[in-house]
Amino acid sequence: MKFSYWGAGILAVVLTSTLGSNPVFASQPLMVATEYMQKNDSDSIKVENLAKELKKLKPISSDDFKSKFKKEISGFKLTEVTAFEDKETGSYATANYAKGSKNVYLMVTDGAGAGAEQVKGNLLSYLELKAVEEPGDKTNIKNYKGWLVYFDHSMYENDKMTSIQYLEGNRYSVVASGTNIPLDELKSLLDNISL
Repeated sequence: MKFSYWGAGILAVVLTSTLGSNPVFASQPLMVATEYMQKNDSDSIKVENLAKELKKLKPISSDDFKSKFKKEISGFKLTEVTAFEDKETGSYATANYAKGSKNVYLMVTDGAGAGAEQVKGNLLSYLELKAVEEPGDKTNIKNYKGWLVYFDHSMYENDKMTSIQYLEGNRYSVVASGTNIPLDELKSLLDNISL
């Protein structure tokens, strides 16, 4: 779980510095900026409402969490799975899938109960990143499984690392990190996951 805290910290620093130094709407007509802000507000309300509902749910047990990971997905075999319960942060799990030299590592947080705050924070940060996204960025915010989510491929082409951070089943916050796998293949694997 240290990586997700590390990733969240980096994301917070990037958001703070980017949003603080980049006037997003400076060169846009006022009407376009107003329309975006209204859409962003409705998306923010949608996130807030989801978080309220998730807080009412009981987090999944570690044994039940482990059982949610299929033994094989799209030819990738499950090589490792762990799950934990924490009263302060909620339940979370990690899983690793491999297929030849390709590897996909999943970090999954149950958004139920205490985990609702992490889900809410992630979804709101994707909305903020969308506001400063520019054509050609290696990170893209796209609509996936009903929410704006984070698609990323490394700025260094030869390290072959990709990542997709998204919300699964309106409950589970997933960080999927791939090695030696293109972004479209990572997405295809995630299309076949349901928790």
